[in-house]
Amino acid sequence: MNRIGLATILVALALSVSADASAKGRIRSSHTHHSADTHVSESGSGIVRNAVARSGRSNDNSATGDNPSFGNSATSEEDENLRRIRQEKEAARAKRDAAILEARKLQQAADEEKRKEQAEQAAIAAADEKKRREAEAKVKNRELALLERQKRQVAWEARCDIKPVMSDEEIAICKEVRSKPAP
Repeated sequence: MNRIGLATILVALALSVSADASAKGRIRSSHTHHSADTHVSESGSGIVRNAVARSGRSNDNSATGDNPSFGNSATSEEDENLRRIRQEKEAARAKRDAAILEARKLQQAADEEKRKEQAEQAAIAAADEKKRREAEAKVKNRELALLERQKRQVAWEARCDIKPVMSDEEIAICKEVRSKPAP
């Protein structure tokens, strides 16, 4: 803080203390309804202005030799600087929040894409597994059909029992068995 601004603040505080001490019967709240102290600034410089205005000596500069317009311009510069800093902080916060939101959106999109890829891979794996099972079932069915055919052939051939002495009927059965495969 510059020296002139500091001196102005100290003088204003000294004046406000003496004004409050002389006004013992008045309410000492910062919320009194004087025209000069209806607004208190966040930066603290408004408190000094209000104290100077309450003292009734805002135009009396003989004690300090300061120019009151210079003190107000320094205060307004400080207010402007604080306002600018606050706006920069808000802009930086908004920018950071926007970047975080964008990163979240990108992450969600990447997660969704990953889920889609996983679902596609799972569908492909399921289709491959189904084809493999169908191929295994087909092979197993062929083997079972071959076994069944072999059993029927064995049963068909068992009908023909060659003996030294056979009847005409037994000879006809053996001729049929040897000439045709099992039905």
